[in-house]
Amino acid sequence: MGERALRLTLFLSLLFLSLVLLMADIKGDTIREKVPPIAWVTGKPSLLLGEATRKGWLELNHLLESIKVRLSSGEAIEKNLKLQAQLRQRIRTLERQLFTYQEAYLENKRLKALLHLKNLLKYRTVGAYPVGGVPLLWGRDMVINAGRDQGVRKGLAVLNSSGIVGVVIEASREKSTVMLITDPAFSIHVVDKRSRVIGVVKGTGGPFCNLQYVMADRDIIPGDLLVTSGMGGVYPKGYPVGTVAKVKREPGELFMKATVRPSVDFSRLGYLLVVLPEGGTKR
Repeated sequence: MGERALRLTLFLSLLFLSLVLLMADIKGDTIREKVPPIAWVTGKPSLLLGEATRKGWLELNHLLESIKVRLSSGEAIEKNLKLQAQLRQRIRTLERQLFTYQEAYLENKRLKALLHLKNLLKYRTVGAYPVGGVPLLWGRDMVINAGRDQGVRKGLAVLNSSGIVGVVIEASREKSTVMLITDPAFSIHVVDKRSRVIGVVKGTGGPFCNLQYVMADRDIIPGDLLVTSGMGGVYPKGYPVGTVAKVKREPGELFMKATVRPSVDFSRLGYLLVVLPEGGTKR
């Protein structure tokens, strides 16, 4: 019995030891699988450092490219601003030139119209310009650069391509004073071009004139053109004086009241013609 018990105990001990060793071997393999090799542990930081370095250079390159683009954009903006300033200056220069050319064109057009008128008139004339520019708004007189040396004298008619401007009231050697048709002292015989009714246009001191001495029952309506009648021989016959702007007829009044807008724009007179008497020395 003792020997058999010893053998059984020895057998069980060896079996237990084998199981322990077997379990230890299995656990060792599992641990080796879960724990990375020494080479992997020591090489991973180098790999991470290399990757970080590579990404760092890429980010730096991107940053430098962004800065370069922004700098180039800033230079482009500055260049465009300079170009815009140059273009604005060029536009202003061209606008001034265009204004000058337009004025020259209009002046040339007025001169051609006046030259045509000069050729049509059966009167001798002398050309003149206002001295010191056009008269003041609703002015009563002005000075022109033609006088006795050019054949101008008191009482001569002054006109332009649009109509009657006024009459010379004083003449020196090289200059003359002209009373405008808007002066209250100015009056001229006219005829309605449509109805042939005769009347007198008189200045008011303002922008309009009045039509006087026309019977209330006569055929005068707004829009009628009034022209010179030729009476007195001072003004060319049939030349524009003004347009009827308003007509008023009051009960019991013998004459109508009519407002006349002058044919001449006194703010843009330009070149003028003085109608010389027969036997004048200039044309």
